[in-house]
Amino acid sequence: MSNLAERCRELAASAMKDGIANAALEVLRQYGYEGLTIERVADGAGISKGSVYNYFQNKQELIRFVFDRIVEPAIQATEQIMAQATGALEKLEALLRMMLDHFSQQRSLFDFLFHDPAVRELCMASRRAKNDLATSRFETILQQGIEEGLFRPLETRAAAEMLFGAVIFLIERQLELGERRPTDEMVRHLLDVFLRGIEAKATG
Repeated sequence: MSNLAERCRELAASAMKDGIANAALEVLRQYGYEGLTIERVADGAGISKGSVYNYFQNKQELIRFVFDRIVEPAIQATEQIMAQATGALEKLEALLRMMLDHFSQQRSLFDFLFHDPAVRELCMASRRAKNDLATSRFETILQQGIEEGLFRPLETRAAAEMLFGAVIFLIERQLELGERRPTDEMVRHLLDVFLRGIEAKATG
């Protein structure tokens, strides 16, 4: 019974935090970071300020939770891809496609996070940790490809950083220019450059 009660409390707390996060996002859209107050979040969530403080010490902690909540589905999807019994090329394409699709689906939220300097700064530490995780997953795939004889021997960490860096650039470039590029096109170009290079092959 105690385990069941504990589980119920965890679910209730998770639902409450999600509700607070949704209210915080709406306040951010309307007022920006400077206009984000616990009182406005509480009003949006239909709860008291004290209830918000039961879950978040301040608005900075709340912002970091919102960012983690946006990124968490991509992390889970990454681990599912890594667990599949597929070849390195299939994993690489699946990971690239998932990351770019996730960005596309959450475009409006990433757009806000990208353009608000205060929010970007608050999320920097969490973002850095998640970038390191993503880079390590790319490195694992590259190492698998070397073992399969698909990729030539190379410095996998540096290659993984360049590959993931290209993904991040494509995402931030779209936000910067207000563009929307097709995922299939971006994946195709990334694989073409990283698998085949840009050097012309000698003939004859």
